[in-house]
Amino acid sequence: MMKKLLIGMVAFGLAISSPQAMAEDDADAGDAAAGDAAAADEGPGTQVGVRLLTHFSKKFKDSDWGIGGWVIMPDVVRLGSSPLVLVGPRYNGGGWWVEVMAGGLTPVGLVEQPAGHSTTSFVQSTRFQFTPKAFGDSPINLFGNLQFVDIGGKNDADESTMFTYTFLMVDYVLPNKVALIGLETENYFGLTNPQSGEKFNDLAFGPQVVLPFDGLNILMSYQIHTHENKENMIWFRAMYNFGGPK
Repeated sequence: MMKKLLIGMVAFGLAISSPQAMAEDDADAGDAAAGDAAAADEGPGTQVGVRLLTHFSKKFKDSDWGIGGWVIMPDVVRLGSSPLVLVGPRYNGGGWWVEVMAGGLTPVGLVEQPAGHSTTSFVQSTRFQFTPKAFGDSPINLFGNLQFVDIGGKNDADESTMFTYTFLMVDYVLPNKVALIGLETENYFGLTNPQSGEKFNDLAFGPQVVLPFDGLNILMSYQIHTHENKENMIWFRAMYNFGGPK
């Protein structure tokens, strides 16, 4: 009952926060020139994104080592169904784990490459989680990701177009693990503007709610983006986990 109430409260809060996003979508369907003029006057608004994540892990027999992997749909609302696939070694500690993985992504809008660059990005990702057990059963959960994405080639200034992605969430675990409430930050460093070739950073932070079910976590957040040309984001994420600490 409590979890259903939390879902309703969060959904209502996000719904009343997103009328600007729906208004922008309506404007795009109308007069394009007028829409562009309005966007220039008002600046970026709020967009809604949906990210789907699948994680698996398997320990080697009589060892803390194993293998882990992810298949991620970065944003099924804006980007279509281009997956990020990662796999690599995993180490399991006492209530914590770390994975060092490599894989690839064929971007569809998330990273628009300049002309002459690779259409497939090489991705190296280091992901980790510290559960309450790792903090002496304190009700704290921490998850992070440090990721390097190489889209290949160089820009007009002869600079590499590799960029860095970071994600960190810190949550307080409510009694009986009915939900987790906390903060997240999601950042891109060294993005390349495909038109000008200039580099820029996109930093974001905001509140987060996690609703855990058996093997499935539903994550909802509101991100404030600091770059003047980047929209604030309402994120809905669904992560299904085949292994590892719950």
